[in-house]
Amino acid sequence: MGITALFVILVVILIFLVSYIPKLTFRKKIFIAIAALLVCLAVLAFVFATQFGGGREPVQENETLEITK
Repeated sequence: MGITALFVILVVILIFLVSYIPKLTFRKKIFIAIAALLVCLAVLAFVFATQFGGGREPVQENETLEITK
């Protein structure tokens, strides 16, 4: 969850920085904010998709082990 909070903070900072640029129209400011949100969501999706795998291989059953009674 720390990564998600970091991206949310970065997006909020970006929105405030973009809002202070006087030469941009309101439409361009909204477009930049939406583009930044989409980039952040794509990065989050990539991080979550690769993080939960953890580079581990799935557990496989060992066929050489025999149960004797």
